[in-house]
Amino acid sequence: MHRLRAAAFVLVALACAAAAPRIDKVEPPNWWTPHTYNPVQLLLTGADLKDAAVTTASKGFKIEVRSASDNGAYLFLYLDIGKEARPGAYRFQVRNRSGAAEFTFRLESPLEARGRFQGFGPDDVIYLLMPDRFANGDPSNDSPPEYGRPADRSVAQAYHGGDFRGIREHLGYLKALGVTGVWMTPAYKNSSPGASPYHGYHTVDFYDVEPRFGSMKEFRELVDAAHQMGLKVVQDQVANHTGPRHPWVTNPPTKTWFNYLDRSPRPRNNYDIAALTDPYARPKRRDLPLRGWFAGSLPDLNQDDPLVRDYLIENALWWIAMTGIDAIRQDTYPYVDRPFWEKWQTAIDRQYPGFVVVGEITAPTPAALSFFEGGARRYGVDTKLPSMLDFPLEGAARAVFAQGQPMTRLVEILAQDSLYRRPDMLVMFPGNHDQPRFLTAAKGDVSKLMMAEAFTLTTKRVAHLYYGDEIAMPGGSDPDNRRDFPGGWPGDPVNAFTAEGRTGDAARVFQFTQALLQFRQAHPALRRGGLVQLLANQDQYAYLRTSPGERVLVVLNRAGSAKPLQIDVDDLGLPEGLRLTSFSEGVPDAVVSGGKIAIEQPKDVLIYWAPVK
Repeated sequence: MHRLRAAAFVLVALACAAAAPRIDKVEPPNWWTPHTYNPVQLLLTGADLKDAAVTTASKGFKIEVRSASDNGAYLFLYLDIGKEARPGAYRFQVRNRSGAAEFTFRLESPLEARGRFQGFGPDDVIYLLMPDRFANGDPSNDSPPEYGRPADRSVAQAYHGGDFRGIREHLGYLKALGVTGVWMTPAYKNSSPGASPYHGYHTVDFYDVEPRFGSMKEFRELVDAAHQMGLKVVQDQVANHTGPRHPWVTNPPTKTWFNYLDRSPRPRNNYDIAALTDPYARPKRRDLPLRGWFAGSLPDLNQDDPLVRDYLIENALWWIAMTGIDAIRQDTYPYVDRPFWEKWQTAIDRQYPGFVVVGEITAPTPAALSFFEGGARRYGVDTKLPSMLDFPLEGAARAVFAQGQPMTRLVEILAQDSLYRRPDMLVMFPGNHDQPRFLTAAKGDVSKLMMAEAFTLTTKRVAHLYYGDEIAMPGGSDPDNRRDFPGGWPGDPVNAFTAEGRTGDAARVFQFTQALLQFRQAHPALRRGGLVQLLANQDQYAYLRTSPGERVLVVLNRAGSAKPLQIDVDDLGLPEGLRLTSFSEGVPDAVVSGGKIAIEQPKDVLIYWAPVK
């Protein structure tokens, strides 16, 4: 009897160990033909996939099974898509000794490129918003029951209900404000039981949208609607890490999928960007910034693993092709080794030549920031990165305009523009979602906010603004700096999307910002012109933007209006008697006389314009 039981147990165990394959997920779920990226890696997730073969009866495909996880939960195959393959649904079989499973993979026709994949440049002003905090257009998606935590606006770190439909419904507001593009924080699926990563940076699925924001269809409709209104769309992507609740964290596809999986606690990223730019840094000094877990809790993807590399390259291409976006803002850019970025950017450039990627690189100096710019080989690597957030200039601007440090700090940073290939492609901003709001840093002084905005919109950079700054929204450190936009939710007592809902400082700052954005759009010298610094001291900064057809003079002054201001321009070839018209109503014109421009009662912000005759 005991022998019979033992034999039966062995038979059951063998049967369980040799089950037929099961496929739960295919990543990516579809691809495009024609496409420059080929062959395509497919990651199958399921069970009993080890030692499985993959075949198809369809013509036009070559299949190579590259790798499978020891536990049979993952299988990597590479699909070579022949030129004869046409758009449609194709069936593939996955077979082991015990049976077979099947999956369907779709080939799509590429989106029409006209009006999509546009990139951005010095002509643009990009408006950064967080979908969860901007506007709630569909209350039905606020609280998916499967995640256990409903939206709750009374809790600062909970989901509040903003979504794609809410953004789409207020594109007219952005157009009327005068920006030319919108950057949304990540749209990846972030929701998981017991967590509220409303900000979007804790990904649990790289091939799905956050259900509280809407569907992929709604994302595409938002992008299309923006394009129809002449607005570009920038998608926030994250290739450095996943969220702590991603299924990979407890069951990685390969043993080297994440860095430092063998250590507990996980080594924390120390954000030592200087170690990455220093030619004399010892190798182990680079380990923490490149392989440490961001904030100590976000699992760091290992791009040295070729399977991780291919997965992330394809994922970026997939989102572009699915949505028709114009640019990517790449999060935590320096903490991924640069050889990966060269391959990643090369793949994007090959398929989408006009597309732009802007890297988030929190370097404190131009010397450190310029190290990551594309177009030059540094230590044998060219990142090919076309744009970067200008944190050195932003840091100087906050110190100058919010804290009262000398205006000369701006000149010191701009004087280092020769370190960059394209300084005009750097993105300048007075604040973002990771800092206390500018108005709070300036202790509530809206004149300081407007001066910072004036500098941002008139210096030689792409510009970006943070949602709510145009209506003088305050906010301290995270999450207080991510308040809901007033009027974005039904029943809000104030609706700042309307002129009637903007009063006091909100109306004053909005009107100033809108007028300056319109002036910037009307004057090419402010977007693509040269820059000459005329005057800089403790409390005053004046500069001239020039193009073949016009000159624009910008004066930023916090020294008060009692003392007249004399600006020496005798070496600039400006004609005697040249009259410059003021941007602001009620302000007298400025006139060139005796090689100088005299301003009798200088205000905080003065902008003048004159055509070249």
